[in-house]
Amino acid sequence: MNQAIQFLEDEYLDSERQAVVFSALDSGRKLTCAMSIVELSNHFGEGEPLTLFDQNRWDIEEMAEKAITLELDDSHGCYWLSI
Repeated sequence: MNQAIQFLEDEYLDSERQAVVFSALDSGRKLTCAMSIVELSNHFGEGEPLTLFDQNRWDIEEMAEKAITLELDDSHGCYWLSI
């Protein structure tokens, strides 16, 4: 596990993006990560998106860590997680 990546507890539901958005710090640099509501439900079942995120935070953070390490950000610098 890369100890340089830390996840903040600042997640929120972005209705425009239809995703749960959260932040990570990678060697002091703040990054934006997101997981769509559809991906959350497909992977973790039905439920309120922020509750699903909270209940599965460890797995989601592992996915985000892999995306960050592999530099899989989009043209806006957001790391979208997909299963």
